[in-house]
Amino acid sequence: MYDAKALPQLCMSAAPQQAAGAQAATDRQSFAAPVGHGPAGACLTSMIPHLRSLPLAVRLPLLAGLAVFISSVGTTHLALNFMQRELNSSVAHMADVYIDSLAGTALPWLRAGDIAGLEAALERSMGFQRGVSDLAIIVADPSGRALAHVGEPQGRPPVGLGQGGSHWSLNSANDTAWVQRELMLDEEVVALVAAQLAFPEQASRQRHVTWMLAVADLVLATLAAGLAMLVARRLMQPFLALRVALHRAGAGRFEPLPLAPRDAEANQLAEAFNLMAARLREREELSGRLAERERAAMLGRLAASVAHEVRNPLAGMLTALETARRFGDDSEVRSRALDLVERGLRQIEAVVRSTLATYRQDGERRPLSAEDLEDLRLLVMPEARRGQVGLDWHVSLPEPFPTDALRLRQLLLNLLLNAVAATPPGRQVRLRVDRAADALLTVRVEDEAGGLPAEAEQRLAGSGPGATGGVSGGLGLEIAAQLAASLGARIRVENVTRGSRITLDLPAREEEMP
Repeated sequence: MYDAKALPQLCMSAAPQQAAGAQAATDRQSFAAPVGHGPAGACLTSMIPHLRSLPLAVRLPLLAGLAVFISSVGTTHLALNFMQRELNSSVAHMADVYIDSLAGTALPWLRAGDIAGLEAALERSMGFQRGVSDLAIIVADPSGRALAHVGEPQGRPPVGLGQGGSHWSLNSANDTAWVQRELMLDEEVVALVAAQLAFPEQASRQRHVTWMLAVADLVLATLAAGLAMLVARRLMQPFLALRVALHRAGAGRFEPLPLAPRDAEANQLAEAFNLMAARLREREELSGRLAERERAAMLGRLAASVAHEVRNPLAGMLTALETARRFGDDSEVRSRALDLVERGLRQIEAVVRSTLATYRQDGERRPLSAEDLEDLRLLVMPEARRGQVGLDWHVSLPEPFPTDALRLRQLLLNLLLNAVAATPPGRQVRLRVDRAADALLTVRVEDEAGGLPAEAEQRLAGSGPGATGGVSGGLGLEIAAQLAASLGARIRVENVTRGSRITLDLPAREEEMP
């Protein structure tokens, strides 16, 4: 009688309920509609992939409301099924009582063999039962041949379908049923009696109750689901506020969360975040102050280094100018004074060029080619000729090497100028450039100046004190170390027979190319 279609269709993919099948009279409880997986389970399964694409702030309240809704609908579904079983059981009991009364009426006439009297008795028996309407009564012999027939049946009886023995079956609308019983006489089956019964009042009342319960369940389940969603959303407010605050903190705005005294856990969460935000704000401010101090210290070191490197040649230049002013008539003295002024100016030029090489890196980045190294030779050659220093140049670079050519040229120019300045006249400065097998570019600068002092080696490695000497041991090596670090190069210093060798192992840096 109970039709699961009365429940709301939760989603289009939900499987419909199957009608109850015919069962034997000995198994009365099978008349209830089966409780399958149901539309609720199928709906939930089909909605899970779509729910995963929603934000957590929407997904969690929606899942909570859906769980409450499905639980409410499923509970009502079970209650209606239990009610169906009880109603079917009571109807089957009424049918048993009715068929027993028919058996008592029919047996005397069958014993006497009076079929006409049997039909008359059956005719008189119809219509006397309350709550049950009998539509037709059929008495047949054990083989299924009809002996007596009264009423107008709706459909064929079980005996007419070749079904013997006891039988009970409901129609699809659950408002009529066929009941069949064997009539025994001296432990022998003498006939089969079948009756078609109608239960209009019970079926109408049950349908009414089912629809009322379904509507009430829908309303209550919807209200409960909405309340569950509101509660879940309310409980998620501290976490949603924390998510927004973390997003602001990621953007550098460390705004504190308001406290919630009525919710102890939310209050603890807000206090923990505020403490973290305060620590991050302090760290950010400290980092800013340290950066300012570092910039000021760097500018101070730069100014001190430039002043130190420029002061020495300036003193010599002033002395030379004073000499030229006093003894300018003597051509030899004048020539020596002018040479001293020129060397001082060139030394100052080297300091300025090296400083710009480190603190103004705004040129276009491109790979290093053999032509770049040849240009470098032309830049160093005048200084080498002036100091009577030979240049031994060997470059093996068949194709451009991926690095920052401008920075590498400035680095090598510093090292070569330092080497030329430190090497005595008549000796050599060597440059070797080779492409190694492990994708490295190996550059060697070798001089014959007697070796680098320990302080110069530390300065070249980036760990020594500030500039304390001439060009060969002061600012030039510090700038070279900074340029090597920016290129990712590894510097090695070795002492050779007559001087020192500085080796650069330069890795390829494809990502820095435009």
